Amino acid sequence: MSWTGKLIAPISSALASNKQWLRVEEARGGGWYCLSGMKSDPAVNWHHLDEEGTLEALNAMQDKRLPAMATACARWISAGYTVQLLAWRVGSRAIFKLQHKHVSSYAKIFRKDRQTIERWEHLADQSPLLPLQTPTVLDWNPQEKVLVIESQVGSSLHQQWGNGIWLPQHLEALQDVISWLAHSTASENLPEHTVDDEISILRTRSEVFHRILKTPHPKAKELVERTIQGLQDLADVELTLSHRDLHDKQVITSTRVNSLIDLDLLARSDPALDPGNIIAHCRLRALQGMPVPWQKVASTLAADARERNVPGVHLKAWTAATMCRLALIYCRRARFDGFIHNLLISLNALLEDRGEWEGLFE
Repeated sequence: MSWTGKLIAPISSALASNKQWLRVEEARGGGWYCLSGMKSDPAVNWHHLDEEGTLEALNAMQDKRLPAMATACARWISAGYTVQLLAWRVGSRAIFKLQHKHVSSYAKIFRKDRQTIERWEHLADQSPLLPLQTPTVLDWNPQEKVLVIESQVGSSLHQQWGNGIWLPQHLEALQDVISWLAHSTASENLPEHTVDDEISILRTRSEVFHRILKTPHPKAKELVERTIQGLQDLADVELTLSHRDLHDKQVITSTRVNSLIDLDLLARSDPALDPGNIIAHCRLRALQGMPVPWQKVASTLAADARERNVPGVHLKAWTAATMCRLALIYCRRARFDGFIHNLLISLNALLEDRGEWEGLFE
């Protein structure tokens, strides 16, 4: 059965066509946004599906909540840039690749300015004693909320893993990035991401999970509540700098230098959040068939965390939070049969510290 066939009837019946569907999101004004295409395509082919089953293709340049898209593109084209829309989240943000005289850059257009420039420039002056960097900000237009950044040399870990490549240097790059963040100054002006914030996200994701699936996994609610309880049981810790969205698509490696990108969510948070995110995503990638030795990654990052005095119970709780969030999110994404079930089985083993997870955080 196609993954869309597992969604509630209004969606499954409308998407039962030869078109390949990648993602479904609830639309703020009612109905759903549905993304079509191949996984390698730019994520831009969105459609709106209403409750009556009418499917309508959407045009990015007509996104009323992102009015700067059309004007910015016109300005870039007039200045001689080649412009390609790479990603678009309806009503939220868009990413463009710009090329001019064989030099590439990237532009991100946001609906809201959530301390964008402060977050993106925070690490610029905190250069580590390692071959690491973040993209240089080339321009920031606060009125249009358009950020332009330089292109980075190399390939993301996700691209390399997706092509069947795993190198020992990949783990070293992850260690370096996490260490850099952990030892960088976290300005008091940056937002906080607290346990309560994470719990709110999990509960919202769980509500969508149970609204959008015909037959939600019977253990999902219990596992969400156990994950939340694990977060609630954590003692207070000193907050450190956190990327907050750290996974394999955000780390780019090359023979010369490694890069950390997408700093939109940079914040002060629990020092276990970033390594927990990475460990959970490595488990996810292994389930997707990528050659990631996730247990070695987990045990290595756990050892590094202990050296920074990060309690193992915190790393376990934040890893579980990401695993739980991923399981809930994938109900709305293309996947193979049994994928969510496998994620939840792994989450349950993690919460009980047994099976494949036994002893990894000790």
